[in-house]
Amino acid sequence: MGKRLILVLALVLAVGVCAAYAEVQNVRVSGDIAIMGVARDNFDLRKPTQINNATAMIGAGAAGAYSYNDKEADLLSITRLRVDADLTDNVMATVRLLNERNWNGESVNGTAEANRNIGLTVANTASTENQIDLDLAYVTVKEFFYSPLSVKVGRQELHFGNDWIVGDPDTNMVATKSSLAEGDLSARKSFDAIRATLDYNPVVVDLIYAKLAENSTILNDDTTLTGINTKYDMRRDTMLEGFFFSKIKGRDTTAPTHADGTRGTDWDALGAASGPTNKFKDKTDQVYTVGGRVVNSTIKNLMVDLSAAFQFGTYNPKYDVNAGYTNVSSEHANTAQRRAWGAELIGSYDLSGISAIEKYSPMVKGAYIYLSGDTNDRKDSGTANKKYAGWDAMYENQTFGHILNAIMGFTNCQLGGLSFQAKPISDLTAKLDYAAAWFNKRYAPGRQVILSGVEGARLFTMDKTPFIGQEVDLTLTYDYTEDVQFSLLGGVFMPSKALNLKDSAQKTTKTNAVELIGSMKVTF
Repeated sequence: MGKRLILVLALVLAVGVCAAYAEVQNVRVSGDIAIMGVARDNFDLRKPTQINNATAMIGAGAAGAYSYNDKEADLLSITRLRVDADLTDNVMATVRLLNERNWNGESVNGTAEANRNIGLTVANTASTENQIDLDLAYVTVKEFFYSPLSVKVGRQELHFGNDWIVGDPDTNMVATKSSLAEGDLSARKSFDAIRATLDYNPVVVDLIYAKLAENSTILNDDTTLTGINTKYDMRRDTMLEGFFFSKIKGRDTTAPTHADGTRGTDWDALGAASGPTNKFKDKTDQVYTVGGRVVNSTIKNLMVDLSAAFQFGTYNPKYDVNAGYTNVSSEHANTAQRRAWGAELIGSYDLSGISAIEKYSPMVKGAYIYLSGDTNDRKDSGTANKKYAGWDAMYENQTFGHILNAIMGFTNCQLGGLSFQAKPISDLTAKLDYAAAWFNKRYAPGRQVILSGVEGARLFTMDKTPFIGQEVDLTLTYDYTEDVQFSLLGGVFMPSKALNLKDSAQKTTKTNAVELIGSMKVTF
C-alpha cells in the first residue's frame, strides 16, 4: 500500500512540475465577504449566578454581583478570495485564501476562554486577526492516464452524500484552527487530501486519502482518513450510494484532558503500570464506517433521503474525553471492539402544487436521526466492557438545531425535527425550524459529561431523564441583489431535566439558551 501511494504521489508531482511551466489559458477570480453580528446568552443553560467571593472569578465585580461570563456580543468577518487557473488541457489549479476574525480581535487575549463560555474550544489561543490561511490549494488533472479518471491533489473540500460522514474536518470543534471566538461559525471545510474520481456515467467512484494530523518525527501519532464512495444514478428519480470510510488515530497521539480531570499523561502512566492487563497505550483508535444511502423522488414534489451505517474497529478510551477511569479498576481503560450504528431519514415536500399557496413557494421538511450510545456508563460500570457501542461522529457537517449543534456532540442521541419554509414576499425567504433531542443511553446520575465531546468545553451534570430538550429557530433571508444577501437568525433552546442544573442549595438554575445572528454576505 505504501509503495502504491508513493508511486501515485510521484506521478502527480511530475504532472505538477510540468504544469508549473505551462501557459495559463484562463484565470478566474471570485470570492465572498460575510459580516456577522452575533449575540449569545446562557449557553451553559444556567441563570446568571451570584458571586459571593469576587476574587474567586476573573472579571467579577464586587461581592454579591452576578456572573455573566457566558454572555457574548460581537462582530466578525469571514473573507475568502479564490483563484482558478486553467493551464494546459485538463490541468487546473485552485487557490483560496481565508481570513476569519472577530472585529478588533487583536485587543483580545486569545479566543479559548470565549469558546469555553459557549461550550466550545479552539486550539489557537494567540491573536490572529490578520492571519491569512490557505483554505484551498489543489491541482486537478482530468483524464489522468485514463479517460474516466480525474485526480485532485492538495487542500480541498470533501463532501459526500449529505455530509453525514465526511464533510468537515473540524466537526464539533475537535481540531479547529479558526481564530473566531464562535468557532462553530467557521467557513473552513478543507482537508489535505488526494482524491481520485472514476466517472463511468451513471456510476461515479471516489477514492480518498487525507491527513488530519501529521508529525514527521513521531510516526505513530497521525490521524488518517481513507475511503471509497460509490454513487449510482439508477434512474431519473432514484440515486443509490455506498461508502466505506476509515479514521485511524495513531497510538502515540496526545490524549485530551478528560471530564474527570485525568490527563493524557495519566493514561500513559496507567498503561505503563498495568502491564499485560491493559494494552490501550499500544493500540490505535480505529473507526471503520460502512453504509449506504438512497434518495428517491418517485412521488411528485416528495423527496426521501435515507442513510444507514455500521461502525466497527478498535475503541481506545484514552481519546474519549468522557471515558474517565478515576476511582475504578484499570480494566475500564482497556480498549474495546467498536459496534455502533446510525441511521438518518430526511423527507421534504414541495407544497407549491397547492394553488392557494403556491405563490409563496412553501416547503415542509422532516428529519429523524438515530446515533447509538454505549451500552452502559464505562466510568461507573462494575465490570469492564468488551464492546463499545457509541457512534463516532467522524467528520460530519450537519447542523440540526443551531444551538443544540454547538452544545452537543453528534453521538448517543435521537434527533427529530420539522422545518417550514416560504417566501412571504418577493426576495424574502422565511424558515421556521423545530428540533428535539433524546439520549439513547442515559448517563449515570451525578456524572459530569462534556456533551460536545470537546476537550476544555463546558461540563454538565447528568440526571435521569433521557429527553434533552427542544429548540426553535427562525431565519429570515433577504436577497437584496443577486450578489448581496442579508440574513437574520434567532433561536432559543429549552433544556429538560436530563441535565442537573441546580445550585448548592438544590434550587434549579436552569434557563433557556438564546442567540441572535445578523449577517450580510457579498459574493463576487
